[in-house]
Amino acid sequence: MIAPDFRLLDHLGRSRELKYHLADTNVRSIVLIFTGNGCGKVQEMVSAIKSLRDQFGPQGVLFWMVDANAADNRSNIVAEANARGIDLPILHDRAQLVAREYGARTTPEVFALKKVSDPWTTNWAVFYRGAIDDRIGPSTTGTTQYYLANALAALLVGQPAAITSARADGCPLTFNPPQAASYSSDIAPLLQAKCVRCHSPGNIAPWAMTNYDIVQSYAGLIKDNVLNGQMPPWHADPFYGSFANDLSLTPQEAAMLVQWINDGAARGSGPDPLAATPPPPTNYPFAWPASLGQPDLVLSIPAQSIPATGIVDYRYLNVTTTFPTDTWIRAAVIRPGNRKVVHHSLVFFGSDSFFKGLLGFFAGYVPGYDPVAFPEGTAKLLPQGTVLQFQMHYITTGQAETDQTEIGLYVSPTPPTYALQTKSAPNTVFSIPPGSSETVATASYTFNTNVRLYETSPHMHLRGSWFRYEALYPDNTREILLSVPHYEFHWQTLYRLAQPKYLPAGTQLICTGAWDNSPQNPENPDPTATVTFGEQTFNEMFIGYFNYAQVP
Repeated sequence: MIAPDFRLLDHLGRSRELKYHLADTNVRSIVLIFTGNGCGKVQEMVSAIKSLRDQFGPQGVLFWMVDANAADNRSNIVAEANARGIDLPILHDRAQLVAREYGARTTPEVFALKKVSDPWTTNWAVFYRGAIDDRIGPSTTGTTQYYLANALAALLVGQPAAITSARADGCPLTFNPPQAASYSSDIAPLLQAKCVRCHSPGNIAPWAMTNYDIVQSYAGLIKDNVLNGQMPPWHADPFYGSFANDLSLTPQEAAMLVQWINDGAARGSGPDPLAATPPPPTNYPFAWPASLGQPDLVLSIPAQSIPATGIVDYRYLNVTTTFPTDTWIRAAVIRPGNRKVVHHSLVFFGSDSFFKGLLGFFAGYVPGYDPVAFPEGTAKLLPQGTVLQFQMHYITTGQAETDQTEIGLYVSPTPPTYALQTKSAPNTVFSIPPGSSETVATASYTFNTNVRLYETSPHMHLRGSWFRYEALYPDNTREILLSVPHYEFHWQTLYRLAQPKYLPAGTQLICTGAWDNSPQNPENPDPTATVTFGEQTFNEMFIGYFNYAQVP
């Protein structure tokens, strides 16, 4: 059985994905142990599981526990782990997708995986499933079959397991009842809410959800992307904070969607909402965002010629605003003229802006950017005659290209309650060793006045692995405001808090994160390089941007 790929967060908030370890020659096997809080059989086997980890871990075997019980949550999983001395990662299968895909029924039940290859691909495959051994109670007295240990020992010497399955006795997994879903009433509206903003004609997704037939033809891909966490593109850990622009599927929505696909992705009765109410044929960045409309003022950089190949140095281009007076701006949207070559763009005040991107910016465009108005009650002041400097990062496509990027400015009809500011916590002094799977960095910013925090946006390059924002209050208490366990360079999100966060004067905003310079990182340009700070994507950055306003 080919093991379905998946990505889950463990009880400590770290991202775990099967596929990541396929390229790691030091990992020979991954053992999944389905578990659940309060199960006596699991508690009896904790010592045996840890012993197996200690025996086989140095030989390239990873042990992951997976909790899919309906009643369990991150907090009580952590409490149970601490109480039982469990020091293995416990992956939380919130939507029960992994347990259902693997057919797990009992806790503890194990699935031992090995790598299998054909001329085209390498995958994980199950080579043993079932009980750990045949003991009756916590003691090994009377144990005659060490199923998992024997299967792993055989694998490590290149032999097949003598026993490939054994009945697992323990506690039944408690599943939420499957939800019968209608394409017309449930699935299509869900896709409209979470997916169609990108999967529409002329937009950035590679295919458009225009009707049932299209969705049905891509059903397998949709399922795979939900299981491995690629789609929808939202990367914040749900354990920390609540966000107004959250695109993620709830566990119930994910379970419903995958169950509908597993049941055959039936059309059923009723109208097709995707066909009946198609989205606009184009949207941002191919047009100004429909949610904002036409800007009050559009400014363009001079036309740029981009060579076919090579590295293009950052270009800094100045444009002067034409408002007759100081003007409050409620939204500022950068629209690339040629999305194929515009990697990112930042716009600053003034004509001498080199490295100002480390401190803050007026407006920005990065991969995955979703343009919205500034937070309610805020605006940015644009003084009369301001020079806006565009920092343009271009990439080459193999053929000569041109670009003329624009910025659209939307005027606030009245002065705001608060003036919005963009600042950052940067770190530019670091060195990432070759092959390092985790090099940690920190940066911080201290607020000297009371502030209201609205948004955060981490920025790293292709080796970025994870990123976290934490508030250290004047009384020395701490609060995690945002955790991104799996940073995705191609989807750099501005995380807007559902409710602005009041931070008293003296609060320190601490950013912590890490880079992955290992060969297992599929985005890594060169695992053999020692990497330092730099503007190009084969260099690295560590910047924690945030939007805030000073308040009484």
